[in-house]
Amino acid sequence: MIEQQNAVVVTGSSGRLGRAVVEHLLATGVPVVGIDLEGPPAPGFRVHTMAIRDPGALRPVFRGARAVIHLAAMPNPRAGPGHTIYTVNTTATYAVLDAALAEGVPRVVTASSGAVLGISSGPRELSPLYAPVDEEHPVRPQDGYALSKQADEAACAMFHRSTGLSVAALRFPAIGTPELLRERVRRERAEPGFLRRGLWAYVEVRDLARAFAAAVTAEGIGWEVFAVAAADTLSEIPTEELLRRHHPGTALRGSLPGCASVWDVSKAGRMLGWQPGYTWREAEHVPV
Repeated sequence: MIEQQNAVVVTGSSGRLGRAVVEHLLATGVPVVGIDLEGPPAPGFRVHTMAIRDPGALRPVFRGARAVIHLAAMPNPRAGPGHTIYTVNTTATYAVLDAALAEGVPRVVTASSGAVLGISSGPRELSPLYAPVDEEHPVRPQDGYALSKQADEAACAMFHRSTGLSVAALRFPAIGTPELLRERVRRERAEPGFLRRGLWAYVEVRDLARAFAAAVTAEGIGWEVFAVAAADTLSEIPTEELLRRHHPGTALRGSLPGCASVWDVSKAGRMLGWQPGYTWREAEHVPV
């Protein structure tokens, strides 16, 4: 039985994003139960140390929960061999969905990735087919990690279609703390175009934590994918100029004024009530 009824279970609670999500939930008065492979107990909530492979093992932890936020995963294409990343990630996501359904958990919110677009990694340099890039942009994974996230989204869709389980998947670009973002800005200044494959996009970890929390409580979600990113890029060059230089085949479907992000996050605004609040431009000055 879950330690606190009506808690939110967070898998991957000891990771960088997991810690931010847990901190935000606790700060807003939401009880939390964590699951991770390692990590000491944290103040204010219990962490179950376990692998996420077996729905039967997860069910007692999920029992009585208001939602599950599923973050646990091998986090990028460099985390291991492609077949291992794919197997670990897809097995965990299916187990979470299966256990949540069995225990009557009302909502699952899972971490997808902008990597599904096939632009940020892989042997071929691809460009967006159009910009701004929204949730309808075709996915073209080029590695085991990106493919695992496409498969995770397909599993979420299948569970909703066949059972009615409410599921939201958040796609996001590179996650940053203020320090990491400043370093990326310096790198792009020194090597123009260095961030072209990531479309110069980012999301500050606290903004992303707010988005996950918003997806737990939003109404009217059956199965939805949401793009979540900062409102601007990590470059001081206007975005449309960046695209002309580095992605000349990308069709502009709308205006990208100034240094606006290539990502369209308007759906998250409409359905989740979420807006990005952080920009590196308002943080500490980044030395040249």
